[in-house]
Amino acid sequence: MDMAKMMIDAYMKPMYDMNPTGKLLEDIQAFERELYDYAGQNPGAMDIVGESGKRDEYNRLYLAAYGGGTADTTETATEEVPSDWKLPTVSEFLDSYRQVYETSVKPYNRPLTAVAYQRLFDVENRTDDLLEAQIIIEKEGLIVDTVTADYKNLVKDFMEAVDPNYEVTSATTNATLGAYAQAKSFEEITYVGEISKAVCDDIAVQIKLKVEMMTILTALILGWEKSKRKIREGDPHMDKYAQSMVVTRKQLRRYYRFLYEDMGISLEKIEKTPFYMLSLLKPEGLDALWRIKKVMHPDNIKAIRYVLFEEVLSSKTMEEILLTPQPYPYYEPIDSNRYPGVTEEFIEKAKELNKGIKYFEMNSEIAESPDSLSDKMTVMVNNII
Repeated sequence: MDMAKMMIDAYMKPMYDMNPTGKLLEDIQAFERELYDYAGQNPGAMDIVGESGKRDEYNRLYLAAYGGGTADTTETATEEVPSDWKLPTVSEFLDSYRQVYETSVKPYNRPLTAVAYQRLFDVENRTDDLLEAQIIIEKEGLIVDTVTADYKNLVKDFMEAVDPNYEVTSATTNATLGAYAQAKSFEEITYVGEISKAVCDDIAVQIKLKVEMMTILTALILGWEKSKRKIREGDPHMDKYAQSMVVTRKQLRRYYRFLYEDMGISLEKIEKTPFYMLSLLKPEGLDALWRIKKVMHPDNIKAIRYVLFEEVLSSKTMEEILLTPQPYPYYEPIDSNRYPGVTEEFIEKAKELNKGIKYFEMNSEIAESPDSLSDKMTVMVNNII
């Protein structure tokens, strides 16, 4: 029995147990078919009656069945009730939710959802008035909580596992999962979803631009440092590397001027912005969410500052630059081809660092190979939520 059938049965059983007859029974059966149609078209629905907009109709049919209506039309059934008929008590009103709890929650070990249902059931201890009870339930979002309780905990676990400094994952997480967790109604969930999509579209553009800017700057610095090293080592093709240094110096000057003057991104801003710093060090994800990353040596930031202001942007000649010892070495990335076991060592270290974090304990994909991790991150960057 799938979840949709269990939920619908939990709603319908209390009405059928009252043995409706005639037109009222036909209306109840037609209503049940509508719920199944909605569930078929919306397989992800978590509250079929509420999300389909049929709660008022359900309440009307429930009250008619409770009042013993057997007339040929639903309207008359609700009007021609016995003179001693009265509204159900708060406890009786909550019975339909108890049915859902017994069939869809209790057997499946969902402790957080169970707690949410207990808060809903506790309303009968707070008031004897059905109208006041419904107001409490609506105001405090108690029915929504029964649907989103497990989800909110999942959001908490996911956000704990995301690096807040790495905007590719953290920015979209806050804009989507973080926003959903604050929703107080099913209507608000729909609204938040639409807003979050627009926000994430904007974030995707921003992140792509930031990553590309730092990638270009890193590539230019790396090219400059490589050429300079080859010349100092006496490479037989040093004339080509000298020519490369001249070209790269012009490119770096133009590019840094673009960053600073046109984009407002100085090296000082880069050093104060964790995401820029990470992007400048060529990060590689070591787990499914890139919480732990392999980067170039962090001292490279000091080397970049020296290269920019003491060499590239200075008025020094190439001779002065090449003959002046560099106080901060620039460490190139580890060559995975020359040292194939290094990446695996880093992945094992990442697993150790992620121990105790619930998301990684519950999701075995953190043990994926570096290639699949890279592929997954490429998809995440190109298809941000």
